[in-house]
Amino acid sequence: MVKRRTGFTMVELVLTMVVISIAALGVMSSLAFAVTHQSDGLWQAKSVALARTYFEEIMAKRFDEATPNGGVPPCSVSTTACSSAASFSDAGEDRAGFDDVDDYDGLVESPPVAPDGSPRPDYTNYQVAIAVRYPDSAEVTLLGLDRPDDIKVVDVAVTTPGGQRLDFRMLRGNY
Repeated sequence: MVKRRTGFTMVELVLTMVVISIAALGVMSSLAFAVTHQSDGLWQAKSVALARTYFEEIMAKRFDEATPNGGVPPCSVSTTACSSAASFSDAGEDRAGFDDVDDYDGLVESPPVAPDGSPRPDYTNYQVAIAVRYPDSAEVTLLGLDRPDDIKVVDVAVTTPGGQRLDFRMLRGNY
C-alpha cells in the first residue's frame, strides 16, 4: 500500500496567490471609486437647489429694462423696443439693484450669495455662473416663436466642490 501525501504543491500555491491578488485588486478599485465619488449625489442635489433659488429670483424680475412693472405692455417692435443682447448688463449695477432678467448676464459668484449680498453658508466651495441671451434662429423655430425677443434663455452653471459642472436652463417669457 502506497501512502499518499496530502498538501499543496508550489505551483498550486503560486496560482492561488495570483487569483486572490487579482480578485483583491478588483475589490480595491471598486472601493476606491466608491470613496472618490461618495459625495457626488449630495453635491448634485445641493446644486439643483442652488440653481432653483437663482431661477426663482430671476423669474421675479421684469423681462427687460424697457418692460414696465407688471409687464404690460411687453416690450416689442410695436411698443417699446426690447434691449439688445449687447446692452444686457447694466454697468455699475450691483446685485441688490438687479431689476430685470438681463442684469444677471455675466454674473459669476464664488461662493454664491443671496440677493441681499450675504453669503450662502452651505455653499462655500460652489461657483455659480449665469448667462442670459435671446434664442438663436434654430431655437426660435423649434419653440414656434414669432420673434426672438419673445423669450430670453437663462443658463445657470453650478460648479461643485469636486469640480463637476452642472448646467441648467430656463426660458423666461416676455409677458
